[in-house]
Amino acid sequence: MFRVARDRLSWGITLMMLAAQLTATRLCADIRFGLYGDIVGKTNNQIKEAIVEHVMIYPQEREGSHKKINRKAVLVRYKQAKATVLICHGFMCDKHDVSMLRRLFKRRKYNLMTFDFRAHGEDIDGQYCTFGRDEAFDVIAAAKFIQNHQQLKDKPIYVYGFSMGAVAAIEAQAKDPSLFKAMILDCPFDSSENVIKKGLDNLKVSLFGYEFEIPGRSFLQKYAFHPYIQSLVKTVLKSVANMDDYNIRTHIFPLNPAESIKKITIPCFFIHCKNDQKVPIQAVKSVYNGAAGYKRLWLTNGRRHYDSFFYNPEKYTKQVRDFLNQVLSGELFTHSREMIFEDEEDEFWLTG
Repeated sequence: MFRVARDRLSWGITLMMLAAQLTATRLCADIRFGLYGDIVGKTNNQIKEAIVEHVMIYPQEREGSHKKINRKAVLVRYKQAKATVLICHGFMCDKHDVSMLRRLFKRRKYNLMTFDFRAHGEDIDGQYCTFGRDEAFDVIAAAKFIQNHQQLKDKPIYVYGFSMGAVAAIEAQAKDPSLFKAMILDCPFDSSENVIKKGLDNLKVSLFGYEFEIPGRSFLQKYAFHPYIQSLVKTVLKSVANMDDYNIRTHIFPLNPAESIKKITIPCFFIHCKNDQKVPIQAVKSVYNGAAGYKRLWLTNGRRHYDSFFYNPEKYTKQVRDFLNQVLSGELFTHSREMIFEDEEDEFWLTG
């Protein structure tokens, strides 16, 4: 009798262990995607009707490298969502800073993912910000993770990016045209060379009430990408041209989004402030003109770089939602292929 009881207990323990292994196997098969990222945590009680997944994505370190780095992300998804939007933050932001932008997109209609670009947010040791060049690989990894997600892989992916995030999205889509079905690009710059030129053009020194240009400006501009000149250029831009990097480690490379956009044929919605002090209107128009697909450019009364949303959030939200609705329904393709529209000067701006 004792032997029978012992054998039954042994069989029971064995069956429990097998059941536990099968459950673990099913769980891993459900949430691990390996090559581009893993879900490392999940909850469904933070946002009503939403499932919140904490994700680790694995971007390529740089062009030609087989090394991967880790970046953290947050995915908010709904069972009834029709598409997914990847949000790409700008310089000196992180995934939590831009969480408010989830309000731009209608709840339950869109899944939303935010993530940390390299050298921003969490786990930044040994990383450098390249203002969009290598950040393109962060965008690619995030988009590929979504494409391989069991609950999202059959839904279209759109990207929303501003400033550096918009540039990184352009570079990513130019490298891999399969990533997105449409792009919303707020205040992208046209080239890193022109960003440096714009900053150096503003360098002045005051003496006895007169302003003079900084000596050697043309030399700095000519050799800005040389490794021995980089630190000097960044110091000058930081201290004089109001381009403080808040100790974010940076490395500036030649980058030309105005050229890269020529490879992009999906619908693009460009947004830009008429009063942007860092990226002139002509720079954004240069990027807009190069886009090969259906495209829109909205020039707003925003007061500074990336201010369109904050200046008039209601109108901004409507414009973004209308564009995505037209893409999702196919209505966009029944209208003119390209369009530029501009806000009239309003009372708030004139009196403010």
